Amino acid sequence: MLVVLGFYRRKPGLSHQEFSDYWTNVHGPMLRDHPDIAPHIKYYVQHHLEPNPSGDVRDVGFDGFSEAWYDSAEDRARVVQSAAFQAIREDEAMFIDLTQTRVSVIDTQRVIIDNR
Repeated sequence: MLVVLGFYRRKPGLSHQEFSDYWTNVHGPMLRDHPDIAPHIKYYVQHHLEPNPSGDVRDVGFDGFSEAWYDSAEDRARVVQSAAFQAIREDEAMFIDLTQTRVSVIDTQRVIIDNR
């Protein structure tokens, strides 16, 4: 299993709500609905970090992060090398500050608690 984590800051000039709305209603469906991409992704999860006016949680410097789970590195390569992925990358510039994006690829997970 391969997991790609992406950490995102919204594009300057966008409110947190505008960022979340675009990511949920425009960008997410581009991944979900594309026949050259969706079959190769096991899970795609968006985490929208809410503004914290009370100050009881430290700001991590990002507006959200995503998880893209793949069964193999080959599945990820199929996605990244597809023509459709280029359009998705271009769409990220509509709502993400690309200079602040951070990505991490994880190939090993250790489950510490599993109460299923």
